[in-house]
Order: sequence, then structure tokens, then C-alpha cells
Amino acid sequence: MTATLDKPQDQCLIHSGIDWQQFKLIEQGFSDSPGIRLFYFKCEVEMLAVSQEHEVFSGVIALLLGTYFVEKQIDFTPLGSFTQEEEGKASAQVD
Repeated sequence: MTATLDKPQDQCLIHSGIDWQQFKLIEQGFSDSPGIRLFYFKCEVEMLAVSQEHEVFSGVIALLLGTYFVEKQIDFTPLGSFTQEEEGKASAQVD
């Protein structure tokens, strides 16, 4: 008999009413937690635990886009999971 393991799915938690300083403290608390992504916008924090499936899909899309840009001679800068912020307003990772 063969057993199939369920693949972990992305999990998301959204919490409202968080100010920027609270967000930065939450962010520090998760600094050593790989696979956890935090986003902030308009006093709302989104916590995302990404699955392996998400990472595979993201990598394939990045590879396809990179190949397209090279073929079309379009300048681009791959950023991976680089965090972009506007202090006090928003924090997000491109993906």
C-alpha cells in the first residue's frame, strides 16, 4: 500500500489595527523564521507562510520571465524576495 502525504499549502493571517512601530517589532520577531513573509499597508499586517509549491512556482515564473527579457533585450534587475519599504506606510516583498 502507498501512502500519499498532503503537500503543505500557503497559510495567510491578516491582522488590522497595527501601527508601523508594532509592525517592525513583529518583523523582528520573525527575522529568524525562513518561509515567513510579512507585508504591511494601511495599518494592516499580512503574515504569509509560503509552501514549497509556492517557491517552485515562483522560481519557474522568474526563470521564464528572465529568459523572455534576455530574448527581447529588456533591461531588468531580479530582486528575489527583496523587501521594499516606505517607512511608516508600506512594506512588501516582490515575488
